[in-house]
Amino acid sequence: MSDDGSRPRRRNRRALARLPVGLAIGASTGGPKALLTLVAGLQLPVPAFIFLVQHIHPKFTRILGRRLGDVSLVPILEAEDGAVIQPGRLYLAPGGRHLTVERVGAAAYRTRLTDDPARHGVRPSVDTLFTSVAETFRSRAVGVVLTGMGRDGLAGAHAIKARGGVVLAESAETAVIYGMPRALAEAALADRMVPIEDMAAAIRQVCLAMAGLPDPALSPTRE
Repeated sequence: MSDDGSRPRRRNRRALARLPVGLAIGASTGGPKALLTLVAGLQLPVPAFIFLVQHIHPKFTRILGRRLGDVSLVPILEAEDGAVIQPGRLYLAPGGRHLTVERVGAAAYRTRLTDDPARHGVRPSVDTLFTSVAETFRSRAVGVVLTGMGRDGLAGAHAIKARGGVVLAESAETAVIYGMPRALAEAALADRMVPIEDMAAAIRQVCLAMAGLPDPALSPTRE
């Protein structure tokens, strides 16, 4: 005889798995090479909106987008102001403009681009993106800080953690410049420090955990 109480639990698990994740990635010096490694293995098992800030000159945004698109498992799109976005795609902030995301109605989301003042001397800023993703996706927000100098991403990581989200950072062993990840490590904001070649798998594990789903890669195999 089945346990009647198991049906609501199964429904709750299914509903949880359908809630979207907001994944925000930030990088600076050394970022393009790290991003090529990351997106080549990034295939998420749950609905997720993916956003990327790379400190870059405006004229190189499209070049970076094409390079990432050549190896990525998800479509790479340059973010547009006011555009309704879809899960399973990566939205790249154009150089020279801050990228944020907002919820529209019950289940839709759109990106916004602004010319607000630079933060830490840069625009787009990782902090601006992370804070926006934290406010929009709350406990379903995931922040990933990759190689780069300075502290951009630190305040945004605070915002993500304050709302129950998860923060990952690239470890010193693979970061070209350990400044941005180090700032998170020293502030005890990173849930995990991860080598770049393992980052896609780490993101997958976080997303599965948020959805209450087991990771098949960790399940025992049967003979």
